Amino acid sequence: MKGKTWLRRFRIPMTIVSVLALSVLLEAFFFNRHAMFQERYQASGAIEQGSQETRLDLREEHYIKTVRVELAAEKTVDYRLILLDGQGNEISERTGSISPKLGVSVMNLRAEAAGLVLSFSDVPAAGGVITAKNFVEWSPYRMFFFISLFGLAAFLWMGRRIVSGKPEYAFAAIALTAGIQLILMTGTNQISYDEQTHVSKTWNLSFVGTVYDTEAVLELKTLTAPEFHNRFERVQAESYLESIHDYDTADVYRQTKMVYYDRRAYLPMAVCIAAARMAGLPFAVMLMIGKLGNLLMYTAVCFFAIRKAKQKKGLVLVIALLPNSIFSASQFCYDACVNSFLLLAMVLTVNEFLTPKERVRPRDMAAILLCLIIGSYAKPVYMLMGLLLLFLGNEKFPTKCAAWIFRGALTVLCLCMLYEVLGKSAVGGSAMETLAHAGDTRTEGTNMLGQIRHIFSAPFSYAGMLLSSMFVRIADWFTGKDQFLMYAYLGTPGTLCTWIFFAAVCFSALAGCPHERQEHLKAGNKALFITMVSGMSAVVWTSLYLSFNAVGSRVIEGVQNRYFTPVLFLFFICFMNRRLAWKRSRESYYMILFTVVAGLLLYANWKLLIVPYYL
Repeated sequence: MKGKTWLRRFRIPMTIVSVLALSVLLEAFFFNRHAMFQERYQASGAIEQGSQETRLDLREEHYIKTVRVELAAEKTVDYRLILLDGQGNEISERTGSISPKLGVSVMNLRAEAAGLVLSFSDVPAAGGVITAKNFVEWSPYRMFFFISLFGLAAFLWMGRRIVSGKPEYAFAAIALTAGIQLILMTGTNQISYDEQTHVSKTWNLSFVGTVYDTEAVLELKTLTAPEFHNRFERVQAESYLESIHDYDTADVYRQTKMVYYDRRAYLPMAVCIAAARMAGLPFAVMLMIGKLGNLLMYTAVCFFAIRKAKQKKGLVLVIALLPNSIFSASQFCYDACVNSFLLLAMVLTVNEFLTPKERVRPRDMAAILLCLIIGSYAKPVYMLMGLLLLFLGNEKFPTKCAAWIFRGALTVLCLCMLYEVLGKSAVGGSAMETLAHAGDTRTEGTNMLGQIRHIFSAPFSYAGMLLSSMFVRIADWFTGKDQFLMYAYLGTPGTLCTWIFFAAVCFSALAGCPHERQEHLKAGNKALFITMVSGMSAVVWTSLYLSFNAVGSRVIEGVQNRYFTPVLFLFFICFMNRRLAWKRSRESYYMILFTVVAGLLLYANWKLLIVPYYL
């Protein structure tokens, strides 16, 4: 009895020590075994000026961890590195590039070779040095990954009784763990969709009135900042950006103090960047603090979405932990605002449909409308999801008159939000002139007004193309032709992860959780939700066809999987039923969900960040 009491008293310190010890052992014996148990090695050779090929003879085979190429180049220089065995035969080949802003390229080789042949695409105008090295490397990024991995596992297991009753706390732990990993490991690399635009708007919003654009900020805004490929190059890249982040030589200009509606989604990031700038933090750290503001906002809103859900908290949790959404929340991107607030709005809306006899509380309705408005700041078309509230029964309101007044006001609100898209154009014209000039400038031949005329000239033909495109995209998700889980330009963790994620969503939607009252969702409401999901999908596809595709195009390009995140909850809640229920404990139910979604997120971070950048 005394032994059990002692273990309970010291289990947290023992867990911390165990997590740290296991992480250190992995770092030492898995990633540094060659340097610790075989040999530490270093060999250097000169790169002659005007020589297109340099050979580094190592005499015998050695394990090489990194190859460092230093070269003073005036422009980006691509190079090829050939590994040779003891007989001079080619083993393998690697490629890399040297940025003139950094003057160095480090390649994580981690292979055995007896010689190296370095050849350049262009003859170097200056000399340099090539260094092959094997050494003991304690990577803080790998260490943090393992510590957070084992720490999260310990937290979920030791606190399984608590988090199974309050799954929102498990969500927060998983989201913050995976998101902070992404923030720390991506650093100053711009790997998200249109990140230069989001950085520009966030940075400008972090100032009131007068904006200071340093050279470092301008390089991020124009996608000319150097990119690193491992932690050694990362040091060089961050030092370079810090060296040109000088407010004394910055471009200074005035901007309006008004925060326009399409910029408000950037406020959490902008506030954190302003605070970091006032604290005098380094440039790279300031950027990470800005991303952290986005992640904290997303986590807080989804936390309340899970807490407020009257049914299917597990389903809300799984959707909130969609890898695409966690990735967006940890980068400069407005998708975090869109996804989180619309998820909370839909949870509160479904709550009202699950309790048709209970009168709606004014504060709940105000919360739904506020979440819809905030979630639609960046993408106003999603305000149409609020039209679901028009179908609430009259018994939800004090009187029929109050019900119809609310419906009329909601319709006007939705129309006003959509009108903002078609407000005055940049040239000061009418809404019709806005349409005439609208279109994505990256695609030749776009014209929104011309595209609308094309659709109305052949509506049935467009409807057929729209339905075909939608069904093909869904089929491609499950056949692997189109990966659903994307980390933007980092890539995807694989088709199997897509199947596992949808399996977890279906499990949480179909199987009822023990000790949760299973409310009945009427067939009419399910049909309404499916209609809304289909309609919003059609709106998304059509909006992309209008703005991103050339007039008369026979295919719809530009549709990305992340655009459908706001409707996932509405779709999968329709699978809710009373017949299927999880027969075991609530702890086992949630532990399955926690394990699957956390495993997907951490595996994606390992495959897409640790392996290519920090292995």
